Amino acid sequence: MPESSLSPDGLQIQLGQLNSQIEQLQGQLQAQETELAELKDLIPDSNIISPKFLNRAFTVWGHYVVAGLIVAIPIMCLTSLFVLVMSLITQQK
Repeated sequence: MPESSLSPDGLQIQLGQLNSQIEQLQGQLQAQETELAELKDLIPDSNIISPKFLNRAFTVWGHYVVAGLIVAIPIMCLTSLFVLVMSLITQQK
């Protein structure tokens, strides 16, 4: 190590540089913590991303059932309406 870095002035300069690096790193850490908090808000509160297999499996199955109902109920209503209309038409003859 050079002798000038051990002098009080050299140590003060190094201390100032280290303090500025610490402040810079603290700023970066604060920015990353803010970004992480924003990203956590975007993650849905669902068991689809649960680490437990059964939770994920039943959640996917539940979504599958609901999607099936969303598709089936309108089709059943239209079919019932069609049968009702056809039965009324055939009764009038």
